[in-house]
Amino acid sequence: MAKFKFKETATGYDVFAGSKNLGGIVPMKESTGRHCFRLAEDDPKSPRTYRGKQKAAEALMTIAKIAETAKKKKLSVEQVIIQAWSDRPAASPRS
Repeated sequence: MAKFKFKETATGYDVFAGSKNLGGIVPMKESTGRHCFRLAEDDPKSPRTYRGKQKAAEALMTIAKIAETAKKKKLSVEQVIIQAWSDRPAASPRS
């Protein structure tokens, strides 16, 4: 399992794996009132939520790996979508 570093920003956290910036996560609350995180690039109206910074960071790592593979292998959009569907991390259940 990768070791992540979290750097606090004005809106949330930047997530790093080693020296590589994977992206950002934003704290929020689920409709139940439970604290969770969403990816900074996700739609704030209906985002996938992750319980804990670690789970959100794992989702960013998965996205980074898929993007890296797509770039190296010059995959088509369809192939990237299929790989992303297979590799998608589990999000918190929607309430």
